[in-house]
Amino acid sequence: LARRRPRCRGGPARGHDGGEFSMPFQDLEPPFFPELNSANVALYRRGYRNFREGEARGAIGEPQAPLQKPLPKPEQPELRAPPLVGFGTFNEFKDARGVADAAVIALVNGYRLLDCARLYGNEAEIGEALREFRVDSGTSSRADIFVMSKLWCWDMAPEDVGSACRRSLQDLGLSYLDCYMMHWPVQMTKDSHLVSTEHGGKFDVQLVHSGDMDKLLETYAAMERLVDKGLVRTLGVSNFGVRRLRELLRRCRIRPSVLEVEMHPYCAQPRLLEYCQNEGIRVVAYSPLGKVGYKKPDEPNLLEDPVVAAIAEETSRSPGQVLLRWGVQRGCTVIPKSLRPSRIQENRDVLDWTLTISQMRRLDELDRGYHFVTFPWFDVEEDSEYCTKSGRPVCQPALTPGWVDSHGAYHNIFERSGKPLKTGVFLKRGILKNLPSLGPEVLPACCHGAKNHLITDSVVDDIMGEEVCQGFRDAGISVSKIVIPAIAMDNAGEPSTEPFKSAKWFHYCVDSVLKAGISKNSCIISLGGGVVNNICGVVAGTLYRGIHLVHITTTSMGMLDAAIDFKQAFNHECGKNLLGCYYPADVIVMDPCVLQTLGARHTLNGIAEALKHGLTQSEELVHTIVDPLLEGGTPKLFDEYYFENVCKHTIETKVPTLTHYHDSDYNEMVPQYGHAIAHAIEHLSWHDGRSALLHGEAVAIGMCATAEVSWLLGLCDQETVDKHYEYVGATGLPLYVPPDMTVDEIMRTMSYDKHYVKQPTMGLCRSIGVMATRQNGSYAWSIALETVKDALERNVCKRQTACMSAAA
Repeated sequence: LARRRPRCRGGPARGHDGGEFSMPFQDLEPPFFPELNSANVALYRRGYRNFREGEARGAIGEPQAPLQKPLPKPEQPELRAPPLVGFGTFNEFKDARGVADAAVIALVNGYRLLDCARLYGNEAEIGEALREFRVDSGTSSRADIFVMSKLWCWDMAPEDVGSACRRSLQDLGLSYLDCYMMHWPVQMTKDSHLVSTEHGGKFDVQLVHSGDMDKLLETYAAMERLVDKGLVRTLGVSNFGVRRLRELLRRCRIRPSVLEVEMHPYCAQPRLLEYCQNEGIRVVAYSPLGKVGYKKPDEPNLLEDPVVAAIAEETSRSPGQVLLRWGVQRGCTVIPKSLRPSRIQENRDVLDWTLTISQMRRLDELDRGYHFVTFPWFDVEEDSEYCTKSGRPVCQPALTPGWVDSHGAYHNIFERSGKPLKTGVFLKRGILKNLPSLGPEVLPACCHGAKNHLITDSVVDDIMGEEVCQGFRDAGISVSKIVIPAIAMDNAGEPSTEPFKSAKWFHYCVDSVLKAGISKNSCIISLGGGVVNNICGVVAGTLYRGIHLVHITTTSMGMLDAAIDFKQAFNHECGKNLLGCYYPADVIVMDPCVLQTLGARHTLNGIAEALKHGLTQSEELVHTIVDPLLEGGTPKLFDEYYFENVCKHTIETKVPTLTHYHDSDYNEMVPQYGHAIAHAIEHLSWHDGRSALLHGEAVAIGMCATAEVSWLLGLCDQETVDKHYEYVGATGLPLYVPPDMTVDEIMRTMSYDKHYVKQPTMGLCRSIGVMATRQNGSYAWSIALETVKDALERNVCKRQTACMSAAA
């Protein structure tokens, strides 16, 4: 920790003289950090920048902007991040000459960043101010001043981007811009225009789109061409949230180096800031003092907040300086605007002193997600981390789209950061009949010349085991077969391998593989349902500390839920799935044609889990599942085209919960929806001579009862509850607690659920496809036992009413 460099993607950080520098850790000692301790160290690592007295003015501690492409001319300046304090030039479309005069004063007082925009209507005057300053000060180097401008919404058509940029350059009297930004993720028609300058401006507008990512990428590609032509050094975007920013980074050619957003203690956006810092993007905070011009009568005044005032008194600074220092100390660039010379100078003097950790924390706690700036044609909240409308974390996509290859096979990938976990999905009707040609694409290339081992159960083996093995052999791939037992009929009247999901049969598989021969390039191929998939996962994860793994899942539960995960486990006499590991399969192979070998109950078993993702994440998925069944009835379950469509939609909806698992408890509560109650019902159904329920059947009942919980807490309306019963019922899955089971029994059994801490914890729906969020951003609700009991009794009451109606 003796010497740490600021994080930098484009090369080492550089000072004004171009030389490298590092920041000695001991520089953070008192008086700059009077409370230096391990918590302060953690905050420093997260990005709170603190600067040495005398060195702080300028670029000290600023991470280098990401290098986007080699510059064609050696005399052109290096790419760099904007300075930490800049001068904003928006003045409600008024007094352009006054703004220009203020810009000169700002430059004289050491500002080296001007934030401009075509819309502001004062770029020509700002250009005059730049020329005046450079003449009066004798400054001839263009590189000394960082100038940003923005592309306005009615110039967003790709063919208009170049001319809009050239107009800004002409007015500013510059040959290039240091950064050119997209002002809003909105496109207006060319005939849209400003009609009034009152109250921040009134517009006559026709929208082309609002937030359409494909069209935004077309505009951004046109902006990238400006970099190629040397008109722009770096690119940026404004008013983007994490979701759109992530998509832009995934698809663009030249990464944005700047994100300009509203940011102040009332709208701190910590997750957005952290994401940008991790991606090497400088956040430029506009309205860093809140709104100091026109205000609505009910708007708060950040400068008069008691916490801000108290810290201003503690530090002998002005409230404005406290707010600006808070932004700078978080690693942001701040761009205050003022026409008063004394205030301009005061706003600049925030670099050579620091706030303490406790003062920073008190300001952080003011965060309420409040935006002073609103835009009638774009919902800022929709892409904000404070948004609860979508029912999922704002930084997480709703879907992860797959793709279709030249063979017509559908592919997808789910992965997780940290320890590498990544699995491909290969879905194609009839693939198991075509293994002689497609087998080499299913197995990793390094496995083609190795000894591979297919593990299946006796029921599946009788149906397709030898055929699948021979298909691989005909493709020139060596495969041996290992069979574990299965019973033809369990207590639920269905085939099952569950009794053999044990350490005994795990060791049997390991012994069989080792005796047959193995190398580091060998692959374990599972052929069967969840039990076989799980045992094979642990076998592959432990042999040679990990060899290749391919799941060929043959059940609806596997295709729609169980196989789409990293968890591998087998049972112990003390409980279910107690031994296992997180180990990713290389590929999960799905052939909807094999589902024709299943009965209706086993097919619906997986449909219940798919419906779970629809009820919690996507009403569109619900209709993908339910509408064809309402039209075609039960026979539709055995339609391979129907099931293929359900598979694809479910995979794309579920994958984000795996990829972003550690980002939010949303990704734990979604897959567990209805399960707190369902696990208890499923367990009880297998005891005391009751009619045994399959897992999906119990989940269907659990989801209906969980909707009752949400209604009792006032989180959803009665229509949402009714739709749960309607959609579950349309599939033919059970709706109600079985009559041979009491509410008290279920309540007692629920205490063994893994999410039960003093009382049940579960995710709840606010509406169909939308999860309910607590005030702290969590999706996990701790539910009073009486509420759960009331919900179960409401479900039982509905069962009794339905029985009486049927009898009548």
